[in-house]
Amino acid sequence: MRKLLPNLLPVIFLFLCVPHRAAGAVVAVAGAGEVSEQDISDWQAAQGCYGEGAITSRKAGFMRLFEAAILEEVLKGPAARPITRGEYAVEVARIDAETRAPEILACIKKYFAGDTARYERVFVRPILAQRFIREFAKASPRVQAAAYALRDAVSSDVVKGAAFREISAARGLKYSTSAYALEADTAAAVSPEPWNRWSPFEAAFIEEHLKGLKPGEAAAPIESEQNIKFARLLSVTGKKYYFETLTVPKLSTEEYLKTVPKLPCTVNDKELYDWVSAIKGNPLLAPVEIAPGGTSK
Repeated sequence: MRKLLPNLLPVIFLFLCVPHRAAGAVVAVAGAGEVSEQDISDWQAAQGCYGEGAITSRKAGFMRLFEAAILEEVLKGPAARPITRGEYAVEVARIDAETRAPEILACIKKYFAGDTARYERVFVRPILAQRFIREFAKASPRVQAAAYALRDAVSSDVVKGAAFREISAARGLKYSTSAYALEADTAAAVSPEPWNRWSPFEAAFIEEHLKGLKPGEAAAPIESEQNIKFARLLSVTGKKYYFETLTVPKLSTEEYLKTVPKLPCTVNDKELYDWVSAIKGNPLLAPVEIAPGGTSK
């Protein structure tokens, strides 16, 4: 384990090398959210605690904080699910309890010197914003209205005894068959492809969804962040379970972000505006229309 002092050296070096900018200057505005020079400097310093090889560029810091500001505005507005003070406290406690790099966390906290607001804004907010937007999109009845309507229709088909292949053809859903085992077959040769080898996931899936079913019976719908699966047991041979599945796709977080009303957004720094406005394909920027503000060098 490295000592705390070596972790602080990148932070010291960073502040000796970056050009001076007014700490309170607002670099970008997204809706009612802001990214300031202070935010970026704080992020760079926190990243510097990760030591040699850490990404500490101004552009990287700006993007991380710009994304967090955008997602926070979506959570407050269209999602109507703002991050609460209590949730910040819970996350701070979780990080303290679960960190696997206490010396790095100590370096970060030493930099912030007890300024909880700045620590939460720069270090904790990006974590919570991305987690909560995913959780919201995954389970929101409004966001997943089409998927849940299709889930209910398929459930009705299954209750009526319709064949999975027929449901697949009629409703345009992916159909597949699988064979899972409760344990690895030690007598069989090990597959050279990692994805084709037995995994404890198979046993867990059987225990949770297939065990107790009779051939021809279907499990309750299985919902994940990506989809809703229907599974019907076909047969059991020893410890091997053969089953078929139907998959109802859900609207992804990235797709949801494309549907929200556009937030007014300006980037006041010319270098950052020229850079970020040319970026294509970042789904977290989908909720904003980026315009130049009172640009500065």
